[in-house]
Amino acid sequence: MNNELLRHTVAAIRYRLTKAIAQTSDGFGEYKVSAHTRTPNEIINHMTDLALKATMMVEEGHFNSPAPPSLTFTKEVARFNDSLTALSRVLEAKELDPSLVKKLLQGPILDMATHVGQIAMLNGLNGNKVPNENYFAADLKNIHPEE
Repeated sequence: MNNELLRHTVAAIRYRLTKAIAQTSDGFGEYKVSAHTRTPNEIINHMTDLALKATMMVEEGHFNSPAPPSLTFTKEVARFNDSLTALSRVLEAKELDPSLVKKLLQGPILDMATHVGQIAMLNGLNGNKVPNENYFAADLKNIHPEE
């Protein structure tokens, strides 16, 4: 049951990112608000790193993995989605201790959710407002059937 909630949260992160990056303009991956902020590429790269580290924690009991190299925006998004799929699969395959579930949720998983909000805000600041949606009623399985 604990893993089911984590897998659902991973699916919701994927769904919300899909909505947050819909209709992005060319060059969005390199959009920068100031010298003190990350670009969407950098944020999604970090999100991939978080998903990979969460997977490693479940599989091997540690977070010791190198950060992935930077890619173009489209490739960053694809790699992030692949890393979420891998995380979801490992969560499906291995029942976790409730204390690890809590740590994964409070750490890497909610960190990814926070970054989805940053991406949505950056897309809006870049001139592409994310449309309103009732996320409560969203069908997460419709977009990603492996969930």
